[in-house]
Amino acid sequence: MALFCNRESPNRKVVQMHLGGGTPTFLRPDEIRKLGSILHRHFGETPDCEAGVEVDPRRLTKEHVGALWEAGFNRASMGVQDNNAKVQKAINRIQPMEITRNSVDWLREAGFESINIDLIYGLPHQTESSFEKTLEEIIELSPNRLAVFSYAHVPWIKPAQKILERDNLPTPETKLNLLKLIIEKLTSEGYVYIGMDHFARPDDELAIAQSQKTLQRNFQGYSTFGGADIHAFGMSSVSQIPDAYWQNIKELKEYYQAVDDGKTP
Repeated sequence: MALFCNRESPNRKVVQMHLGGGTPTFLRPDEIRKLGSILHRHFGETPDCEAGVEVDPRRLTKEHVGALWEAGFNRASMGVQDNNAKVQKAINRIQPMEITRNSVDWLREAGFESINIDLIYGLPHQTESSFEKTLEEIIELSPNRLAVFSYAHVPWIKPAQKILERDNLPTPETKLNLLKLIIEKLTSEGYVYIGMDHFARPDDELAIAQSQKTLQRNFQGYSTFGGADIHAFGMSSVSQIPDAYWQNIKELKEYYQAVDDGKTP
């Protein structure tokens, strides 16, 4: 951040900020507060900034939520994937609904303005009836946004996925029926289908931008900010300006060496 800020105009305004790359809740609350201080030192106070953070309900605590709020974050996105116990066991992600509900409650109590929940369809053992139950349970939490992604089985790229082949992956026909179910269920409950895999409540900025035909999309997804440069910090992160994309160094040792040498990694 210091290297970037030394070469950029101090008058540039930060309109959006996103902390992700897995889950920042692997950090301790005191580390999150320290990160917030660093962000404020380099970019100043940004009261109107949409500041989003990815959280893992399995690791999130009330102390994490408080630290994230103090650091300036006001939006959160969390992964759920599926609430069905059999599916969770197959994908090795055990997350009881109570954990998800507690996370949503803590975030709302702290003042977070928007909560997004990620689901995935096409996972082992999923059926239309089981996933409909998951949708109903998540709808009860009334998230501002939902991202319902299609599972891509690519074990030649992600070898760890090979283990899922021992279980029953849905057929292409079942996946298509699941997609139909998702769209019909969420729109019938008042969510606006933004496109591809995203849904939002009618009063959400994405839904408003869609209705006003001002919705934008960049490599990260849908956005209400057109023309904004994206500057990424951290290993392997990707930046975007009108004329180019570039990616930071992927290997941690090389990344640290570049920073130590005073070079943009």
